[in-house]
Amino acid sequence: MPKIHPTAVLHGEIELADDVEIGPYCVLNGRIRLGAGCGLVAGVHLQGTLSAGAGNIFYPGCAIGFAPQDKGFPFHKDGAGTVIGDGNIFREQVTVHRATRDDRPTRIGDRNYFMACSHAAHDVQIGNDCVFANNTLFAGHAEVGDRVVTGGGAGVHQFVRIGRGAMLGGLCGASKDVCPFFTLSATNYIGGFNRIGMRRGGFSSAEIDLVREMYGIIVRSRLPFSQRVARLETLAGQPLADEFIAFVKGSKRGISTRHGRATGARGGSGAEGE
Repeated sequence: MPKIHPTAVLHGEIELADDVEIGPYCVLNGRIRLGAGCGLVAGVHLQGTLSAGAGNIFYPGCAIGFAPQDKGFPFHKDGAGTVIGDGNIFREQVTVHRATRDDRPTRIGDRNYFMACSHAAHDVQIGNDCVFANNTLFAGHAEVGDRVVTGGGAGVHQFVRIGRGAMLGGLCGASKDVCPFFTLSATNYIGGFNRIGMRRGGFSSAEIDLVREMYGIIVRSRLPFSQRVARLETLAGQPLADEFIAFVKGSKRGISTRHGRATGARGGSGAEGE
């Protein structure tokens, strides 16, 4: 049977695996399912509709599944809710809000580590094996690929996409898309690419060289952006290149580079409007 502290409050259609542990002063309300090995340390608030897989750990002060911070969204509306995969860790005061949409939930993948006070807003889609340092903020509808790493206080604008393997430095902001494996070193300013992360991820030297070449085309080239994309398309047929091409051509908010005045890009203004 689940281990539930007597001070915890459970109300609604709640389904718990046999080995779930719910600590003191936790509150679960609505339609909630927790898989095997989940643990709520203390003072955790979960609001349905919410589904979490196996092995998720929630530390004190977490508030997961509550209504979006949207003035026009009724707080009692369920929407598509929140779906969490397996093996995630949510440290103190992490907040994740449920979706505004009825057809797609806010979704957190597997084995992600949310450090204290991180926030994932409504309709965010997060992949697997990411590490988000303290106070990382994802605005509504942001999309985050696998193995993304952020520094403390990093912020991502609504609808922005962060490609897999990318890194965002501490206090960096992204209001434009960040390509896979690129590193953001200032607001909308790409300072390099994540070669160390690629090595640790098992990528070959040829694949790392390919990303270096694409980084040179997208970031360092002074050609008009349409010509840079055309050069990128000459590399089509290789899986990583196809991924880059699809990512760049699918951008609606523009791609972070280092064009325009560097001082403007680093200060959050004057960056290239691509």
